[in-house]
Amino acid sequence: MTNNLNENSDGLKEILDKTLHRFKNNLQTQLSLMNIQSATNRLYFDDRKVIVDRIFALTYLYDVFYRTNKEEALPSDTLISFQFYVLQFLQYLKSSTSEIDFELTGISHLKADVDDLLILAYILVEINDFRMSLNDRMVLDFSHNSKKISLKFSFDSIKNHEKFPDLFEKQFKIFDLLVKQLKGKFDYKKKFVRLSFPIL
Repeated sequence: MTNNLNENSDGLKEILDKTLHRFKNNLQTQLSLMNIQSATNRLYFDDRKVIVDRIFALTYLYDVFYRTNKEEALPSDTLISFQFYVLQFLQYLKSSTSEIDFELTGISHLKADVDDLLILAYILVEINDFRMSLNDRMVLDFSHNSKKISLKFSFDSIKNHEKFPDLFEKQFKIFDLLVKQLKGKFDYKKKFVRLSFPIL
């Protein structure tokens, strides 16, 4: 009985240690983004909302992760449902505005690493701040093809999205950095911007 209690205590300690380590790393990422924001004079349309949205992205992600792995004392991997998390996060963003439309196609079977999903959520926060600065409607379209996720996004008021980097030149540094962390790349088309990135 004593051995079982000790094993359970050790298992719980390991879970808490891993959780705290991940929170520390990801909060450090947020601090780094804030430092870059200061260094590049990045001005958000709504600084407070950006911070609140990032914190929601972080806390909700780990809530989903531990509910997904509740049967395991020590989760064997860091993968969770891509569609479930992204859908819930988009619905969270949409809860404060009617100017976001989105579609998820062919991704119900996909799983993604929690760290990659967090970066993606931060990218969505950046895109949403672009939308707010334009006072515009935004359309997001997620799809999957050949081990890559494709995210197309567009704004009603931008007639040629090939000019997107020029329109947001002063705000682009953090956005570009997050995309590089995700090993993603941009394609600028007239009607939309496509962000593609690898997935398991």
